[in-house]
Amino acid sequence: MIDMQKKTEGNLYDKIVKENIDSIIPALMSSVLGFRVKEAVVLREKLQQTKEKEADALRLITDPSGQEFILHLEFQVDDYPKMVYRMIDYWGLLKAKYNLPVRQFVIFIGNGEPKMKTVLAEDGNYFQFGLINITQFDYLRFLTSTNPEEVILAVLSDFGKAEPENALNQIIHRLEETTIDQRTFHKHLRQLRVLSKLRRLDIKLDDMLQNLDKYIDAENDYLVIRAKREIVANLLRKLNLTFEQVADITGVSVDFVKDIQQKLIKDE
Repeated sequence: MIDMQKKTEGNLYDKIVKENIDSIIPALMSSVLGFRVKEAVVLREKLQQTKEKEADALRLITDPSGQEFILHLEFQVDDYPKMVYRMIDYWGLLKAKYNLPVRQFVIFIGNGEPKMKTVLAEDGNYFQFGLINITQFDYLRFLTSTNPEEVILAVLSDFGKAEPENALNQIIHRLEETTIDQRTFHKHLRQLRVLSKLRRLDIKLDDMLQNLDKYIDAENDYLVIRAKREIVANLLRKLNLTFEQVADITGVSVDFVKDIQQKLIKDE
């Protein structure tokens, strides 16, 4: 059950990275990886092998001197001990396909200091990839961005001497400043909450948002849905009401109420 939960959460993190990847790559290349880029072309082809492989991010980079290389990025939540073999696999496929220099980096967004092996020197061969731990970067580096997708990364970074509540408040307000409409703003807030779980800040973030009505999307917001679930659960536990009556009182669907009832039964 725990493994399934971790897999589900991992999929959520992957989804957020893939949704924002095109927006955050330029900033990562300049402010994190230190590349000077004249042109970056997105490479979206899947790499064919026995199994089809899809890298998190591939770019054909041209530097100011005209030199070209392939930039390969993988975003990693767990400290996968065999990551070096996965990266070797990608290197071989990319080298064979493009016949260009390949520069590879793993962007670690999980907790703690990653211990994964980045060098493999065996059987007369040598391989190495770069490992970037996002928590080592000052959150202000991302907070000052005009790009909301990049601002979100601040929650994964080092708050330094800043109190978590103050840093979260700054991130929320910066997202509001850099987002063009409310729909997108609420999308970024939901993404922020998912990523905040990686730093065990989701409870603090929930408490902050519950006290700020303007950050609540009454129809779709996670906090509203969570509150409705709690109300429905309390009504089912304490009162002898039908599903229809509970749905009518709380303004949710009968299926929503039935779903809560099934979860209550499983938890008993």
